[in-house]
Amino acid sequence: MTTTLERSTRPAERAATATHPQTFGRAVRAEWIKIRSLRSTWIGMASVALVMIAFGAIAAAASTGSISPEGGPGGGGDPFGGSGPLATVLTGSTFAVLLIGVLGSLAGAREYSSRMITATVAAVPRRWQVVIAKTVALTSVAIPTAAIGVLGAYGAGMSILSANDSPTVSLTDDGVLTSLVGMVGYITAIALLGLGLGILLRNTAGSIGALVGGILILPNIAGALLPDSWDTILRFLPSSAAASFTEVGAAGGSTLSAGAGVTVLCAWVVVVIGAAVLTIRGKDV
Repeated sequence: MTTTLERSTRPAERAATATHPQTFGRAVRAEWIKIRSLRSTWIGMASVALVMIAFGAIAAAASTGSISPEGGPGGGGDPFGGSGPLATVLTGSTFAVLLIGVLGSLAGAREYSSRMITATVAAVPRRWQVVIAKTVALTSVAIPTAAIGVLGAYGAGMSILSANDSPTVSLTDDGVLTSLVGMVGYITAIALLGLGLGILLRNTAGSIGALVGGILILPNIAGALLPDSWDTILRFLPSSAAASFTEVGAAGGSTLSAGAGVTVLCAWVVVVIGAAVLTIRGKDV
């Protein structure tokens, strides 16, 4: 009786304790579970989209004089201050880039502060997979968020401009769709740069400071203070490279073509993520 019972339970025991080989797909799935199970992820991503849309609508209304007694089509001068309708409705991109950069930094450095990184690398011995899996998971939420924010800002802003008989641009106009898609790519790239810096520095405050100061603030200060001879160097900074295919401002003026700007921005992401891979492989966690 005992022998029969033991034999009957062995298959169930083996099934319950069955192991599966660690693969890159499982690493991505684990990182996706982490990122989607955190309430802060959805609050942060919703904030990025709402900031883009809200600031775009406010800027459009301000340019028409709807919320200001000055300016507007009937106030004389350029209602857009020389920036054009597309740049006006994408005014919120600066704040959206700041927010998503912070979220990216949190995604990279958060596990180091909680020491959960030790469990992560124990479960995924090939440490490069940890970084790339985090990159895939963050990209999967950053792209839809950026697309919703950019298209929402465009739709809301252009509707307000049209309702007030101000100049507008359509998606079929030359360069408009390229700028919108480019803005989605730029916002996503900043999120990945934050992620890479978070893994490199292993500190949330440090990675946020490096991203905000080194990528978003310092280039603009350098462009204003340094002589024109530095423009050749400044145009290869992330924000200046993005200016060649979006409506963001450049540090010192960007003279890169759209294709070159995309290449430079992608190179920044590859270098930072690559450095994060080397760091996590070469240092103890």
